[in-house]
Amino acid sequence: MINGINTSLSGLLAASTRASTAANNIVNAYNTSTPAGGDTQTAALRTSRAYVPQRVANSSQKHGGVIATKFSINPASLTVYSPDNPIANDSGFINIPNVDPAVEFSELIKAKHAYKANIAVLRTLYDTQDAALDIIK
Repeated sequence: MINGINTSLSGLLAASTRASTAANNIVNAYNTSTPAGGDTQTAALRTSRAYVPQRVANSSQKHGGVIATKFSINPASLTVYSPDNPIANDSGFINIPNVDPAVEFSELIKAKHAYKANIAVLRTLYDTQDAALDIIK
């Protein structure tokens, strides 16, 4: 019983990590930076460092459950032509994070289904315990 609870709780924590990582990627998808060798006149407009998008990988734990590990997406940014952007370099290029909104929304859907599955397990464990206690009465 306790192992089932621990396994489900680890699944809920992993799903939470997946959802928050995808949300961070979506929010920072347009956090631009100047490519290397950029114009020093626009230094005040640049962020201190470009956003590095992340992904989550789940791995099994020895005694059941999962652990979520974040890793950086490689390449972290894409160089795009945007001459009207105030932080564009002399050639008109900026860096944007390598974030695909479709992939991020699919990560959110995965997290939602993981939440549902782990809550269903916890609910089943509760019902089983409740039935066992009714038998004992």
